[in-house]
Amino acid sequence: MKKKIPVILDTDIGGDIDDSWALALLLACPELDTKLVVTALEGGEDPIARARIVAKQIAASEMSGIPIGAGKAVEPYSTTMGDWAADYDISSYPDPVYTDGIQAMIDTVMASEEKVTIICIGPLTNIAEALKREPKIAEKASILAVMGSIYNGHSLDVIAKCSDYNVRADIPAARAVFAAPWDITIAPLDITAHLVVGDDNYQRILYSRDKKSVVRAVLSAFDRWMEVHNCTYYKTHTTSLYDTAAIYMAVTGDYNVIMEDHLLTIDDGGYTNDDPEGRLVHCAVYWKYKDVFYKFLTDRLCN
Repeated sequence: MKKKIPVILDTDIGGDIDDSWALALLLACPELDTKLVVTALEGGEDPIARARIVAKQIAASEMSGIPIGAGKAVEPYSTTMGDWAADYDISSYPDPVYTDGIQAMIDTVMASEEKVTIICIGPLTNIAEALKREPKIAEKASILAVMGSIYNGHSLDVIAKCSDYNVRADIPAARAVFAAPWDITIAPLDITAHLVVGDDNYQRILYSRDKKSVVRAVLSAFDRWMEVHNCTYYKTHTTSLYDTAAIYMAVTGDYNVIMEDHLLTIDDGGYTNDDPEGRLVHCAVYWKYKDVFYKFLTDRLCN
């Protein structure tokens, strides 16, 4: 059996629902050895609101062996899914829950005999703070981040890059991560926007609800998200599952995406721009076969 890939997931789960789907896919991928899940943009009245969402989903998925850490508290960010997990007693979570998730991230990376892939599916606030505390983590980890826009953004009609939220939400943090000497791969909006699961794949997922705990857990969160946002298409397709692309790439590498190396800088508007003086970033800019991705996600969740 191929050796598992050690990963840490850094997620701002609780806002858009794609983080919950990404966590479900992570749990369903035995190739990945999840050392830790750290929540980004904690804050507000409940400083572990996002950590509680992670704990409830993992527990409801009947998984264990995954420590959780609460990341840096940042105002005025808040969750839209906090009430979904409000009934979960985080003290019942069977694995460690760290109030200082950033230190747990540092300790996990520095103690690892192998290079750890940090999968970043939210703003890079925690990663920048970890670098500030221990710059040597850049020697022992690599970054796989959902961030940026190279050629295109959210538009289906006009090819035009845009400012991505995961960059724009904390530009100084993104710049700090770019300045560190680790290997950086990004899944920009070019491939993450419009990842909508529908048709037979989605029906398979719905059919698996009563059979697979990981599916039941994510659909429970999805139910609530749909209710909060007054969505009516629940029975036909998902929302755009941006962050699932990073989990797929962590498992498959560049197998089904076209990669380009770009020298990038980040401007004051949160755009990732080509610049001869920029830092080298490996960028997934096109899908080869998007249907292969959809089948992968569906098979992993349902099998």
